[in-house]
Amino acid sequence: MNKISVLDCTLRDGGYVNDFNFSKQTIQTMITKLGKAHIDIIECGFLRDVDYQEDRSVYSRIEQITPFITPKRKHSMYVAMIVTGTIQPSKIVPRTKDTIDGIRITFHKKEMDEAFTLGYALMDKGYEVFMQPVGTTTYTDAEILALVEKINEMKPFAFYLVDTLGKLYAKQLLKLFYLVDDNLDEEIAIGYHSHNNLQLAFSNAQELILSSGKRDLLIDASILGMGRGAGNLCTEILTQYINENLEYRYHTELLIELVDEYISPISYIHPWGYSAGYFLAATNNCHPNYVGFLLNKQTINVKKIYQVLKEIPEEERALYNEKLIDSLYLKFQENEVDDEKVIQFLKDKMKGRHLLVTAPGKSILEEKEKIKEQIEQDDVFVICVNSIPDYIAPDILFISNQKRYHQIKQIYGIKNLTCPVVLTSNIDAGKSSKYVVNYSDLTMSDTMISDNACLMLFNLLIKMGIDEICVAGFDGYHTNVERNYYARNLINSVDRENLSQINKHIQKYMEKVESHMKVRYLTESMYDRSKEHVHQN
Repeated sequence: MNKISVLDCTLRDGGYVNDFNFSKQTIQTMITKLGKAHIDIIECGFLRDVDYQEDRSVYSRIEQITPFITPKRKHSMYVAMIVTGTIQPSKIVPRTKDTIDGIRITFHKKEMDEAFTLGYALMDKGYEVFMQPVGTTTYTDAEILALVEKINEMKPFAFYLVDTLGKLYAKQLLKLFYLVDDNLDEEIAIGYHSHNNLQLAFSNAQELILSSGKRDLLIDASILGMGRGAGNLCTEILTQYINENLEYRYHTELLIELVDEYISPISYIHPWGYSAGYFLAATNNCHPNYVGFLLNKQTINVKKIYQVLKEIPEEERALYNEKLIDSLYLKFQENEVDDEKVIQFLKDKMKGRHLLVTAPGKSILEEKEKIKEQIEQDDVFVICVNSIPDYIAPDILFISNQKRYHQIKQIYGIKNLTCPVVLTSNIDAGKSSKYVVNYSDLTMSDTMISDNACLMLFNLLIKMGIDEICVAGFDGYHTNVERNYYARNLINSVDRENLSQINKHIQKYMEKVESHMKVRYLTESMYDRSKEHVHQN
């Protein structure tokens, strides 16, 4: 093994971005080209006790990986990862010259005993074992030393420093590295796995390379930094640095070919990389999934995200707890009001009128003439949701989230609008609105769509006794986010892999809506059950 070794984790850690759906051909090409590029350690994906699908980099048996690594490159090691508790050692066949060479074991503190039991069992089967505690930064110095003592007894191939929160500056990282380096058996390599929340992955890797001394050092990276949230260190950048500053070892041009042919196309559909939200995650010592959850809500701005993160108890910040963040989000949004008079006002305004609800989908522009024709009919009452298309003069503007409220306020000025503005009670609007309805009465129990704006309005209309509406611009979500809204300023930062799931959840909820109220779709919608064809996103 080279003293400084690069481990490419694209097919494993990068797989979180696209749910590991790389295709069989892509997996094969990736592994082959990484080998030809002389990458020291190639991670082929996860080992889990699941049903195997050949187009995903998740395997249920070692033998399923073997065809992808045949023939093996003599200068490369091939590995896979096991999350402690997801597969039993009895499912793993002994190592042979044709199988992968090593297995990485990741574990939380509470899983430590189980992880070591698994590690010993895999070493007995002949595998090189990498021990990787999740969130090394959450360990005290005493806990690190106790863990290192157990590692020295075990003598695995490598022990990892894992910056799960992507928050370590060089001084903090080196302090941790020297603590481990001074106490770890000299035959055990130290690995470094970083996340790029503060854009420190590459600079920290350079610091470790310069400080590693006689210690064998493994540095994780992925092609184009592919990884959920802020992503990872870029393999092509790291290898080029080693080529220019240590020794020429890697064929970086082959990695750039992988970027161009396979990884960039994925990034167009499932983007990753630095964002203000992930910056907040790191600076608040929070797991990045907390921010991902809040961003996917598409309802609160960065300032509000910061306020929600501050409510997470310190002991819960490093490890993701979806139930906790969902409850904190709902608590943050709740602001109980007595809306009986507002609802009566709305009933009086709408009485005897035909209701047209306009959502901000792309069809608002594409079918503009059709919508204008509908509006021009007698007795049509128009309710715009979270935005006002420039050719529509609504009778009511309904706003259900803080981000949209600020956009409307900046563009029009709330006081300058000629129609009443109905806000849900989660919005901080000061004294600028007198029409406020109770947020918690309109939300759904389904966390994925709990406060979808259109669904909340439908719930309000049902509560008011409305039995029929016409809808325009309620198109559904496409993974190409530019197709989702009629104006670019409405596009949200969202995890695109969730969009198809959001569509399914909305479709299911619309069955409940339509059991109380007839919904006629004026424009094309994925949720229109009257259509015989299947809508695709």
